Amino acid sequence: MQQVVTEIYIAPFSGSTDYVKLDLFNNESINLKYTQKDLTDLSKVFAPYSLSFTIPATPKNRQALLFFGDTDVQKANITGSFPCKIYTDGNLNLTGNFTVEDAKYDLNGMTNIQGSFETDFKSLKERIGDDLITDLGSVLTGSTSLQYSPTVAKNSIESKQLLLKELGTTSVGTTSRNDITINYITPLASTNRVWSYDTTSDVIDNVAYSTSFSGVTNQTAILTEELRPAISYRALVEMMFKKYDLKVNLPLRNDKLFNEMYVWVNGATSDEKLSNDNVLKFGSTFNTAYPQTFSGNIFGVQYPLVPDKYEGSIDFDGALPRKYTTSYYTRNDYDIIKVNIGDRATQTLPGFDAMLRTSKSIRINVRLKNLISQTPNGKITISLRKPSGNTLPADCEEILKSTIDFNTQENNIFIDVPDTVFDNYTVDFSLYPTFEAYILFKTDLAVWEVTDIFTQYIYFAPYTGGMFDVYEVVAQRAVSNGSERDKSSGTLDVIQSLPKIKVVDFFQSFLKTFNLSIYNPIVNTNELQILNVEDINEVDKIYGKKEVDYTPFVNAKSFTKSVQDKYTKYNFKHATSKYKSNVDYVAGNTASLEYGQVTQDNGAVKKSEYSVITNYTIIPPRGVVNTNLVTYYGFSNELEEQENRYKPINNELVLFVNNELAFLNAGVQLGYLLTDTTVVPLNRYMLMLPWLVNAKQSLGFSVLVDDVTGNLTYKEKTSSLYERFYSSQTIRLLNVNVLSHKFDLFLPSSEIYVNPTRTNEPPTGFRLQNDIIIGETRFSVLDANIDITTGKTKLTLLNYVTLDDTDKEVIPTPNQYSPEGYDSTQYQIQ
Repeated sequence: MQQVVTEIYIAPFSGSTDYVKLDLFNNESINLKYTQKDLTDLSKVFAPYSLSFTIPATPKNRQALLFFGDTDVQKANITGSFPCKIYTDGNLNLTGNFTVEDAKYDLNGMTNIQGSFETDFKSLKERIGDDLITDLGSVLTGSTSLQYSPTVAKNSIESKQLLLKELGTTSVGTTSRNDITINYITPLASTNRVWSYDTTSDVIDNVAYSTSFSGVTNQTAILTEELRPAISYRALVEMMFKKYDLKVNLPLRNDKLFNEMYVWVNGATSDEKLSNDNVLKFGSTFNTAYPQTFSGNIFGVQYPLVPDKYEGSIDFDGALPRKYTTSYYTRNDYDIIKVNIGDRATQTLPGFDAMLRTSKSIRINVRLKNLISQTPNGKITISLRKPSGNTLPADCEEILKSTIDFNTQENNIFIDVPDTVFDNYTVDFSLYPTFEAYILFKTDLAVWEVTDIFTQYIYFAPYTGGMFDVYEVVAQRAVSNGSERDKSSGTLDVIQSLPKIKVVDFFQSFLKTFNLSIYNPIVNTNELQILNVEDINEVDKIYGKKEVDYTPFVNAKSFTKSVQDKYTKYNFKHATSKYKSNVDYVAGNTASLEYGQVTQDNGAVKKSEYSVITNYTIIPPRGVVNTNLVTYYGFSNELEEQENRYKPINNELVLFVNNELAFLNAGVQLGYLLTDTTVVPLNRYMLMLPWLVNAKQSLGFSVLVDDVTGNLTYKEKTSSLYERFYSSQTIRLLNVNVLSHKFDLFLPSSEIYVNPTRTNEPPTGFRLQNDIIIGETRFSVLDANIDITTGKTKLTLLNYVTLDDTDKEVIPTPNQYSPEGYDSTQYQIQ
């Protein structure tokens, strides 16, 4: 048995360069455990290598570990995890973290310390927790909100748009493969109806555009509100890597299918938060308070719905203007409304009866004059926020909020502010009642002429007569500066408006889609290797597999063979979807398969099935009759018999592939509502499909046939996800001649550590992606246990079969971006 020189260094803090070499027991066995993705349980994409060992409790070790066990000693490192490097025969073997677990005491003295070494990736699931993909936006310094106006939507229907690009490098003006580039495109697909096209007659949901036919109106033309953009899938992957501090070598970054995948931003818009952009700004000062109306208790105390001057009203003594004043001021460029009851200059206040909390409030009223809605279900919202120093308005405490549905023409939304929320008010009037607030305002897609801002105050007269309690409503009016009308399309945050999917589910779906495995980092770069079968089979790449002969190191006297695969059938598909397109597809599919689903079995009588299912879906495209337009049924038909015939879906993550610009047939034009009354023609759009036409690659696990045109030309030439990434593996697993082999070996030190080469050749040393030769047979690795102090090793291997034993087991993709990395502008339509 050989003895390998193993050295372990730790640093007291993360980021520290002051490493301390630990004392080790001479006979300590340190077993390194490697686990390949369980080929029979594809959800187990990675079990990181780890090891545990015991070190003596020498003064040097105790000091290096900040006196672990001594509870009276203050610890600067409160996690108990220390950056760690492990050297084998003087060569850097592993980098990761050493975590202290327990200490053993004998006769009241510490004798040894138990700890474990692991990679950062092992704790990833705990770090992600229950985070949603909507939380990924926190890693960006730029805004992911856009003003999704009709013009913006139209532009993104006709070309790819760049929303945000954050450089993954500190060098100004340069780009890198770690850039986060958020492009967006709007698929020409309705989320709530089936479009019709007829230039000669008026049919339901007709979107035909013709200057000689009035069938398309601003009620039937395509509305911005029924469209939702889609953002680049790769951007979400890169944001995920950045948020969880993963340094990743991902060759998939050069793949065109991966770079042209898009995610539909079809989450519930009601979840959108009001932001600082929604603060209402005043364009004029509040005018002189004027009497509004008066009445008695026979009619009840009420505000006029539409404040306006009332000619001939009674002006009660002391009512105006001394007892009620509205103004505004600006803090950090945000306007704050201020209401005073009483006049500090003249030291006058209303009488006590007028100030009773139960009998009055201040109404803040926002009126939109001559509003025309561009959405059938639009809403208006105002929120009052309590100013607090220099805290931004959206972060301030919400006092009151009100939301109403659109009305035609005049729209009034108001909030009644009771005395109980006024600051600086005492019953004896020694402190004047004052109210201040930011007004956050938002409306869905609409246009209107003027935004009036009123405050109203009910003032009770100091006298009563007969059966009447006389009161008067006084009002003041200002006008906004109009900026909220420019934003009336609604601010759409393309990250916050995604369906609420957990990050861990998205990550696993990403790995399942491309059959990716996570391999050990390359030591000199400390980058995790996220690779698929195409990557591993690449030649002249540092991450590619290497064929190594371990025959000389095997104890050939005994080994074990066992049945590897207990499954006789494999099922590959995306998530089952409620979209009408998918429901119709399954109903008309004689095999009852989901869109893009494929199953494989070995013909065994007893079926034992394993499923590989992602957490997102793809939608079968549909054609609009009388056109060559490719669209989608972007909704369910659960409400088909009701007035709202279709139900939007906002909890399913949907993927598309961008196929660049497509044109409608000559003479075919769609009507699109650009302003409140203007319908303009559309004759071109970005073609979003579940496959990439020019690369002949499908986003389904099965080959997707173009069921819009019925074109079967490329069916046999198109590569599905299953064909590219799973077929060779599945064939092996279903073959009865493929068995699990367990061997005992003694590896030399040169195989215990990975020694990077100077070129792109795969490094020497044991790696999970390598093929192992033993005798006359070639194997892939399932798992390994290596004692890095002695070289004693146990390997579990999976043999190849003759018919599948080829140099290239999958068809490599012929369509790749620049090998220097993906440049978002390279394929962007200007």
